[in-house]
Amino acid sequence: MPEIFHPFASFGLQERKPMRFEADVFECEVEGEIPPELQGSYFRSGGDRQYPSLEDDIILNGDGMVSAFHFEDGHVSFRSRYVQTERLKAERAARRRLYGRYRNKYTDDPSVSNLPQRDNTGNTYAFEHHGKLYALREDSRPYEIDMDTLETKGVGDFGDLKSTALTAHPKIDPVTGEWWSYGVFADGEPSTTASLHVFDAEGNLIREQMFDTPYPGLSHDWGVTRDHLVFPIMPLTADEARLRAGGAYYEYDPDLPSKWGVMPRDGDPARDMRWFDIPGLVMGHVMNAYSEGDKVILDTPASPGNCFCFFADKNGRLPAMPETITQITRIVFDLSKPDHEAVSLHPVQGALGDMPKIDDRFAMSKYAIGYFALRDFPQMGIGQIMWDTGELRVHELQGAAAQEPVFIPRSADAPEGDGFILTVVDRFDEKRADLLILDGNDVSRPPIATIKLPFAMPMAFHGCWVPLENT
Repeated sequence: MPEIFHPFASFGLQERKPMRFEADVFECEVEGEIPPELQGSYFRSGGDRQYPSLEDDIILNGDGMVSAFHFEDGHVSFRSRYVQTERLKAERAARRRLYGRYRNKYTDDPSVSNLPQRDNTGNTYAFEHHGKLYALREDSRPYEIDMDTLETKGVGDFGDLKSTALTAHPKIDPVTGEWWSYGVFADGEPSTTASLHVFDAEGNLIREQMFDTPYPGLSHDWGVTRDHLVFPIMPLTADEARLRAGGAYYEYDPDLPSKWGVMPRDGDPARDMRWFDIPGLVMGHVMNAYSEGDKVILDTPASPGNCFCFFADKNGRLPAMPETITQITRIVFDLSKPDHEAVSLHPVQGALGDMPKIDDRFAMSKYAIGYFALRDFPQMGIGQIMWDTGELRVHELQGAAAQEPVFIPRSADAPEGDGFILTVVDRFDEKRADLLILDGNDVSRPPIATIKLPFAMPMAFHGCWVPLENT
């Protein structure tokens, strides 16, 4: 008997169901005027399971779905396609679900028990570097995607890289063009083995260093400054024995502190890392990080409990809503002080939400403006932090919620924040989605333009803007 599709658990203690379609919309409906500076493509990636979901499935287990809004001379067209991974092709050939729980090969159909890249769904970040578009997932090597057609080209070539994992949150150095990356569980199994790796502006591997983390914990994003690196390890631990028993990949341990490794950017992680404890704090994303002498500053949405709410704790308990709420928080590591005095936390009043973004020209350096998806229910929208003054500007939404905002500068030499914010908005009552274009100088202003889609969209996690000359 064919399986049915079950709702899957998502962030914010929500439930969703797969949408299971690919789409093309030539000449999207537009309200307002598309700024003439917007010439290029906005690429996004998220998870949407094409074959039936498990009864207790989670959003992270979805097949990769890459989408694109192509801008040219005031016109916008839309396209979405599944990432044609080895696992999706195997399921399509069998015409049924073959893969079980998130990152648990012991729950798969025996016919695919030895498939390489089992977990590589490409469902987390549509990322461009050296003229190539990749669909990233933090436990795997990315698939390359054709920018025009969204056709899957295959797993990219990463030279002599030893790590099986490339973070889903790489950092591009705006000065050198280098692709900075890392991977936990770098040997492919739950472990403390990690890798720091760097690719030059042409995509060639120029550095890889192995090191150990304090425990086998979740690490989704990190910080890179001009002088330092910051490796956060969260108290959601992976365990091989639990996987063999058919359990979840991660389990939250509230008795463990989050661990933060800080090291010189040009150092050796195995020798030069200092690990700091921050109890009662869980994070998933980083807005930006920079150094000021002995101080390393990292800005992140942080929660007092488990914001990865679909993973139970070691007692089998799922978190309550207040434990999952993230607030933009500045963490300062003063490396001139002893470990127990070095860390201070500075939450931003009213800045509740996640999916932080900046003007990427100021990545790794001191910056003045940050953006994020505001999630202070019932107030939803896009938030903008003016770091120099502490001012919080908000673009409010009614009966809707924003996905990740992405910033595009008006010109290469425009001042910080002078440009545009693109963000997909879910219109719940109408069961469809819009793409808003907001003023990057002040998101509280009315939209400059609204690109309307006649259908809802799967939630995409992360994306990027690629100028027309680079596509």
